[in-house]
Amino acid sequence: MKRLVFSIFLLLLQATAVLVQAQQGSTSSVSVGPSAGVVRFYVDGQFYTSRQVFTWPTGSKHILEFAVQQLPDGSTALYQQSLDGQYRYQFGGWTDSTGQTSPAPVYTVTANPAVTSITAIVTVQVRVSVLFSSDPSGPVTNCGAPGNPPQDGNRPGVVSIGGTCIGSNLISFQPVGPVPISAFPYPGYVFYGYSVNGVFYSSYVSTVTVNGPTVINPIFLAAKRVKFVTNPYGLQLLIDRSPTPTSSGYLVDPNQPYGTGVCTPDPYKLPPLAPAGLVPLCYGEFDFLPGSTHILAAPDSQVDGSGQLYVLDSFSTGGAQNTVYTAGQDTTIKDTVVANFIRGVRASFVTVPGNLNLQIDGRTNWPGYNFVWGTGTQHTIVAPATQTIKGRTYTFVSWSNGGGASQTVSPDIAVGTLRLTANFALLAQATITSNQPGVSLTVDGTVCKTPCVIDHALGSQVQITAPDSIPLGLTARLDFAGFSDGINTSTRSLSFNADTQNIFVNYQTSYKLTETSDPAGGADFVNTPASADGFYTSGTAVSVVATARPGFKFRRFAGDLTGTYNGGVVVMSAPHTVIALLDRVPFIPPAGIKNAAGDTPDGTIAPGSILAIYGESLAPGLAVGPTNPLAQTISNVTVSVNDRVLPLLFVSPQQINAQLFSDVPDGIYTLKVQAPGNPDILGTFTVARNSPGLFAQVINGQLYTVALHADGTPITADSPAIQGEVITVYGTGFGPYTKPVVDGFAADASQNPLVDPLQITAGDIPLDTIFAGAGSGYVGTSIVQFRITSVLPSGSTVPLKVTVNGKTSNSVLLPLK
Repeated sequence: MKRLVFSIFLLLLQATAVLVQAQQGSTSSVSVGPSAGVVRFYVDGQFYTSRQVFTWPTGSKHILEFAVQQLPDGSTALYQQSLDGQYRYQFGGWTDSTGQTSPAPVYTVTANPAVTSITAIVTVQVRVSVLFSSDPSGPVTNCGAPGNPPQDGNRPGVVSIGGTCIGSNLISFQPVGPVPISAFPYPGYVFYGYSVNGVFYSSYVSTVTVNGPTVINPIFLAAKRVKFVTNPYGLQLLIDRSPTPTSSGYLVDPNQPYGTGVCTPDPYKLPPLAPAGLVPLCYGEFDFLPGSTHILAAPDSQVDGSGQLYVLDSFSTGGAQNTVYTAGQDTTIKDTVVANFIRGVRASFVTVPGNLNLQIDGRTNWPGYNFVWGTGTQHTIVAPATQTIKGRTYTFVSWSNGGGASQTVSPDIAVGTLRLTANFALLAQATITSNQPGVSLTVDGTVCKTPCVIDHALGSQVQITAPDSIPLGLTARLDFAGFSDGINTSTRSLSFNADTQNIFVNYQTSYKLTETSDPAGGADFVNTPASADGFYTSGTAVSVVATARPGFKFRRFAGDLTGTYNGGVVVMSAPHTVIALLDRVPFIPPAGIKNAAGDTPDGTIAPGSILAIYGESLAPGLAVGPTNPLAQTISNVTVSVNDRVLPLLFVSPQQINAQLFSDVPDGIYTLKVQAPGNPDILGTFTVARNSPGLFAQVINGQLYTVALHADGTPITADSPAIQGEVITVYGTGFGPYTKPVVDGFAADASQNPLVDPLQITAGDIPLDTIFAGAGSGYVGTSIVQFRITSVLPSGSTVPLKVTVNGKTSNSVLLPLK
């Protein structure tokens, strides 16, 4: 009948809507649906489960209905439940886009263009099942506030889920999201943890994130009862760092064993409204999880009822302060732990001056040096030999009892309070600073960087050394300029004749003046003022004069000095570089013509030998001529002596090698070098019949002989001469041969011995010469052949030289195997 009336009512509404639409001709669009979940609702009697969009004539009326839950008793509830019973969708009213609301599940609305959406507010709730490990009493109708046990039977404890106290198995629905959960065990039980959908949590208080059906299993276990008492009775303990009063001795039967007697209930350990039959916890009693560990301690000191001081000595389970106790597994019996105390004695330590550090029983971080110690106990007190407080250093002098800096004391109740004073002396202090931070000074052999703080006894002295200079890279440095107290030597003594003193060490900046020439080595520089290492104090005006060496001509300055005059002034406000630009000029220096094998002792040149001409701009470039015969002109360069053109080996700007004619008599001669574009270059030299020189090769900076093994391979440091073999040594200038040779042409293969006798010497040992004469296949080259015998030290390197007619050659090295 109700549904028929409702259908008629809907027909009337639709007719009215048609009439209004016909009159006004306008419509409005509106979205209708729930805020969350898949819920059932009606619009004008039509069933929907998801949000819908309707087009209604403006002003028409419509009925919205949230389908409420029918309960078994015939009543209704403002929610819908999922078919599997795991979710509830709690109805919270209707609201539209203009802010209009209605709390009723049935809502009549009038179509209005301003209303674009209408929403059923829905809160999603999830089934949460709380299942205890045992449920002896069935559902609990009134659990009480969390911590208050119910009155309908003995339970191990209760839990609070989302603010609801639960003492037995219960199914509830909770909003999706975090849900707070707390556990409250009753005396005789301990809370072990939660199992939430099979995941274990051990915390008493936690938060469970509910995002689906959830099963919570609170786990309570039988507890191990432990009673703590003190000797004497009634003192306080710290159990797991929590202050814990214990039973008073006035309620203990003296005829019973220690720790037994009358139980005084501790109201802080028993929840209110405890059910009948529950044994209350006494003062000092705890319910522990079997096997759990706990820290046992006591306050540092405490006073009993008669005003006597006591300190903890030990526990009956073993150990003293902060010992670890493990609860037993047998929950059927109660354990008793006795804390034994001894009389306390006050101990006080002070320092003079005050607020200095002491070490008491191995610790230095005490908040103060006032203690209560057990009578007869031993304690170590240490006064540091030195300590620094707020930048000042103190040294230990004495204890007031005359004991050493480290000593052991034992308080005595009969003597009373133990009071000792540690006396210290303040050291004098000197602070050395510098205008360049971090300068490394040496103080009595130890490095101290500025600002350097030195503490010493009054009247003492230290030796201080400041560095003479401090590099600031390759071209700048700091140079010592003196101390602020007038001492200008970098090494000095400092006397500690005042409590504090400040000394400044001054450094001044110096810069490097770098002087070079282009070409390199072509000029000499003279500076005024002179400097041994080229560094000058900042601001110094330096006069620079560049003098070209022979073979060069000054052209102009470059770098930090300019001008065509070879002198100028540079002000050293920064590192400076002066470059003398030079032009090469043809030149042969004195003694620039010599034996090509090396410097001979008398500097002469023998006829027919190879000579070397050293100088500048001797030729346009390096050019090597043919080896047999030699050319008289190379790169248009010729060398002549008495208008006779010499055979040439090679020419270069700084060296020319040529052969002197073998028929030149002894005497002094002028040599002339002619090169294109240059004036004639002249040099003098002296000719002597014999002027022997040994050719050398440079190895690791040393001159080794040019020689061959018997098989023709070179003798080197890696391939030394071998005992018993005949080796060949090469040189020039040994003198005339038995048969005349043609100058400029290589000697033929036939033996052509020297005319004059030759002696070869290795170290101080004269050797027998097998052959000395012209070197076959070479121009102007002589050879000496001799055997390596046992007279020479094997495995060594010996100096080698030759002597012809009393003329001795240069010395070269011969490696021996």
